[in-house]
Amino acid sequence: MGGRFVHWSKIANVDRSRNCPICGGNIEYRMYPEEVAARILTIVAVIAAAYWANERRGGYLAILVTFALTLAAVYLVVSLLLKNRQRFRKNVIK
Repeated sequence: MGGRFVHWSKIANVDRSRNCPICGGNIEYRMYPEEVAARILTIVAVIAAAYWANERRGGYLAILVTFALTLAAVYLVVSLLLKNRQRFRKNVIK
């Protein structure tokens, strides 16, 4: 494999491209818009939960439960939408 099996992205700390162990060709991890939207919604939910906790000053259990249920629902929907989609694609190195 010539030392090129894993190329790490320094920002996300994930392998974005690598060589296929079967054919030896370059492959890349595919990100779908649903995943990006879920990540953005997670950031918005964290900010909203922090704001809600700052305003209420008490009853953090309700905030935590609402936050956890919202994120669980979002990730369940995204997981079901992407259940049978291909995760890797052919990488074109420029």
